[in-house]
Amino acid sequence: YWRANSVRMEAQIVRDSLLALAERLDPTPGGPPIPVSMESSQRRSLYFVHSHNEHQKFLALFDDANVLECYRRADSIVPQQALALENSPLAIEMAGRIADLLSVRNPAADDEAFVRLAYATVLAAEPSPEERVACVEALSAFRASAPAGKDATATSRAALVQALLNQHDFITIR
Repeated sequence: YWRANSVRMEAQIVRDSLLALAERLDPTPGGPPIPVSMESSQRRSLYFVHSHNEHQKFLALFDDANVLECYRRADSIVPQQALALENSPLAIEMAGRIADLLSVRNPAADDEAFVRLAYATVLAAEPSPEERVACVEALSAFRASAPAGKDATATSRAALVQALLNQHDFITIR
């Protein structure tokens, strides 16, 4: 395995990973297919209906299998994929949920401990000293620019988790 090439996650794996990290994935096997219009479904992405006319938007951005080409996938890296991980309601909601879970697991964590825990959870890696410093500074900046009336710590931590979800290492299998 150590010489295997790095590959990008398939569309379903990206969506399922977001849900799994937020502990929202419904792993129940079998059952009826999920209509494309039910984007808020928490069932595995495998169960979305595949058709020539209807496509689940999030999955389509990450090169979902093509029905007309025997379910072959095209590999592409396009800006819309990063924008989907940054702006889609699914990614925003799951980033907030992941940050909340990390805060609950370690309630006394300062910013540096939260950065280490977030890296370990989202990227399965330890941050380098430079990354750790940059993330702690980013948390301070996010906290300073948080909207009035919202929990600044929770908002800043969710923003950091969302930034980690946008890293290349999140959607790459090594």
